[in-house]
Amino acid sequence: MTHDTSDLNRSATSKRCFLLFFSLLLIAAPAWPADTFWEDRQRGYFWYEDPDLPIYEEQDVPIEDQPMIGNAGQDARPDRYSYNELFDLHPDRFQVVIDARLRHAVHRPTEENVLRFLEATDVAKKKSRLMANVAGYVAMQNPWLTGESRYPYSQPGRGVYVQQRNRDIQATLSEFKDRYAIIAFHQAGCGYCTAQEEILSHFEHLNSWTIRRIDITENPGLAARFHVDITPTLLLVSRSTQNSRILSSGVISLDQLTTRVYQLIRLMERRADPTEFYPMAFHETVK
Repeated sequence: MTHDTSDLNRSATSKRCFLLFFSLLLIAAPAWPADTFWEDRQRGYFWYEDPDLPIYEEQDVPIEDQPMIGNAGQDARPDRYSYNELFDLHPDRFQVVIDARLRHAVHRPTEENVLRFLEATDVAKKKSRLMANVAGYVAMQNPWLTGESRYPYSQPGRGVYVQQRNRDIQATLSEFKDRYAIIAFHQAGCGYCTAQEEILSHFEHLNSWTIRRIDITENPGLAARFHVDITPTLLLVSRSTQNSRILSSGVISLDQLTTRVYQLIRLMERRADPTEFYPMAFHETVK
């Protein structure tokens, strides 16, 4: 009997301890926010309110532009300028007018609206022709404003220009053939290198220049020195200073090669700067 009473006491004590522990746990637990999904199931977990956007007041339209704007419910003209009056408008104002007529014609493509837009474009074309006519006359009377004396447009003039160009190039290549050389980087199996080699041989024969061929697979150190990893690559090298410039990375024609050698010599000899890379030396004598 005593044993049974002891078991009952231990069971009651265990129940009291469990209730005390559970009470402490409820006291220590944090309170759930009031706006969670569980507290407001109608809005849902991802519900949010749209932010209040600022309200911008409509800006006043300048008085001079008010005739260009019509109400949405009216078929008002964008302006009341006549065809002749359009010629006297300031270019800035005319741009506003033609843009407004275009928008109006697109919005309501009636015969009248399209006609008024075409009138504005016709005025624009006529004024452009007038400007071109006067500009042509003024340029003719002031030849220093054009490049016609240096870069002639006519076929006879172009013939003379080519003759002067070739004489200038050949004189420069002949003068510096012993002071400069060309390094041509190539590699086996490069079809572009084969095509470039034919051009190099022709250049070498015509101008008596020294051209050194280098296979980048057999001379990787020399290729790395000149930062060459593309073939064919041509360099123009000064024999005295060892300074070099890239002539091409890829196949170029004989005429391109000849012209580029000429141009780089002028730069490396400080007879010209990069802003004068394309003009020829004989241009300096033309006033």
